[in-house]
Amino acid sequence: MIPSLVASSVAVPLGLDLAAVAVGAVFGALIAVRRDLDVTGTVGLAVTSGLGGGVLRDVLLNQVPVALTSSTYLPVALGVGVAMLVLHPHTARIDDLLDLFDAFALGLFAIVGASKALDAGLGPVAAAAVGVLAATAGGVACDVLSGQRPYIFGPGPIYGLAAAAGSAVYVAADRLSAGVAVAIVLSMVVTVGLRLLAVHRGLSTRTAAEVRLGRGRRGADTDPGPVPPPGP
Repeated sequence: MIPSLVASSVAVPLGLDLAAVAVGAVFGALIAVRRDLDVTGTVGLAVTSGLGGGVLRDVLLNQVPVALTSSTYLPVALGVGVAMLVLHPHTARIDDLLDLFDAFALGLFAIVGASKALDAGLGPVAAAAVGVLAATAGGVACDVLSGQRPYIFGPGPIYGLAAAAGSAVYVAADRLSAGVAVAIVLSMVVTVGLRLLAVHRGLSTRTAAEVRLGRGRRGADTDPGPVPPPGP
């Protein structure tokens, strides 16, 4: 069963994995700049965001993280972090760049995570889950290290749902033998499109308290109100 799964899955090229690292590192560096971290913090968050998703992915797949065995991944993340120290003063609108790089990092890590999970012999649901975890782990680590609540826990524009949709699309395209190029393009369009649409069109999650209050208001529409106390 497992050999057939591996044989039928498409593998993403190495360049796509390194692109995910680079885009993730840019996002981490921009987060550090926005939160007024120093040089060490900026480079540190760049490395964390660039490598965090891949490290978690490989650990879940019971593999030694490729970031530790390859001579390429860490230098890419470090190089991007250092480059952003020079380039960020020339970026007029950091928030817009954050949204863009966040969306692309989300899509790239979801694709690579799902692909490597399929190659390892996992089923479609498990592979899609690994894609989501790989896509969101770097951002969670950045938030925790900078003292923020993890963005994925909301409330706010949909984030994890966009990664889940893109990961599921990649796995579905893979199972249908659509080919690696088609699977990547479809997944990226879904993930990036949903994420940017959420940011710019207000597709947001709500807090649990708001959900409860909403139910209470719906019930109040038909509630006759408190019963007056009996007279003397």
